[in-house]
Amino acid sequence: MRINKFLYASMFCLIAVGAALAVELTGSTYVNVTSDTAAQAKNKAFNSARRDVVLRALRQYANSEQLEEAVKNASNEDLLNIISSSSLDSEKVSDTTYSANVSFVIDADAARKWMEKNSVQNWLPASNGVAVVVPENFVMVTATLLQPILDWADLNAVARSVNIDLATQKIVGNNIIFAIIEKDSAKFNSALRSNGWRIQQSDAGLKIWK
Repeated sequence: MRINKFLYASMFCLIAVGAALAVELTGSTYVNVTSDTAAQAKNKAFNSARRDVVLRALRQYANSEQLEEAVKNASNEDLLNIISSSSLDSEKVSDTTYSANVSFVIDADAARKWMEKNSVQNWLPASNGVAVVVPENFVMVTATLLQPILDWADLNAVARSVNIDLATQKIVGNNIIFAIIEKDSAKFNSALRSNGWRIQQSDAGLKIWK
């Protein structure tokens, strides 16, 4: 039975992702920095904390190697621009030292745009998209297509080689989201690897790219 028919004919459990599932990008870290003045120490502490939280919060939605490189090379202003709010706890200041527990909330749309600008493969959903629904016993797959036409053609060829139909759910930028039957995921993964695709498993499903 084809997946598309199954989507319309069967009873299924809805799992909302993308805009229907608010992506909460938050994180906290402890900083303790000494510098020539308290103001300099605080500035250095915030810059360090921001990089740490951005890296940890976005890692589950991006190619980790590319993200690490982008964060390493990013200016402090670039990372400041993707932070929507911050808060402090247990702040302590001396003449030359600053320490605190620092928390940040990251703007998901700003973070996605920053990653795309810096060529970081990611599957962070846009806030203005529509909900994606995945039936029970299916797996959601997010494919990042660096060469959209060629990669999509290759992906469909891989799927056909193991008799799998791709049920396209949503397109966000260079990401295509589709569903496959859960029991078919092992052979699909094997076929993908054999054809040069990279795979990352997460709670949100399967992430693939070339």
